[in-house]
Amino acid sequence: MTKGTWRVKYPDPNRNKRRCLIAIVVIIIIALTALLWRLSADERVVTFPYFVEGDKIEVTSLFQYSGPNPDCGEEAGEDIAALSVTNRSGKHVTQETLTLKLATGEKLVFEIQDLPANETAWVFASDNTSCTQDAQVTSLRSSARMESDDQLMRDKVAVSVEETAVTLTNLTAEDLPGLTVFCHTRFDDAFFGGLVYSYPVDNLPAGESVTIQAEDCYLGEAAVVRIAQES
Repeated sequence: MTKGTWRVKYPDPNRNKRRCLIAIVVIIIIALTALLWRLSADERVVTFPYFVEGDKIEVTSLFQYSGPNPDCGEEAGEDIAALSVTNRSGKHVTQETLTLKLATGEKLVFEIQDLPANETAWVFASDNTSCTQDAQVTSLRSSARMESDDQLMRDKVAVSVEETAVTLTNLTAEDLPGLTVFCHTRFDDAFFGGLVYSYPVDNLPAGESVTIQAEDCYLGEAAVVRIAQES
């Protein structure tokens, strides 16, 4: 009978080291891929229409405007960067800041106040910065606050508007002191500017009407977007 030969296979002492090295390499590759993806995402070209705040705010275009800037203290400018923004949230946007970055590295900031649901505002660079017609946007970010859409005290006040004349009627049996009326300028089915104009009403007597002149809205028609009362 032929005797068999037994061979003992000893474990490879470098096997675990190779496994650890492979794992480390895989982790590094994943981390670098994620970093490169983030960098490329930051440098991508934004096309319009573009949604921010999920699908709640639609930025439909970037364009140029020359003239007095209502979002920069009426300071005049040429080719001022401007955005067309529509509220698709179903709520009232009380405050929003849009930060836009151009391919040149320049950053533009836009401010919006009191944009009701389904309304559009043309907003202008808050520092009057200009842009070129072919400017490329690489990122567009938003920070917004939203509330219920009833900002007009409808259970207490009726509002009517004729051009820039705003009439408030007290629907209650009590005086309403310390009111403030906030208006946008409505121009060509959009609000001209992102910031609102405010007008105080010291007292609105029970059952009576008061008319104020929203003179800052002279370019179009006054649009009442909020009425607030001092607590």
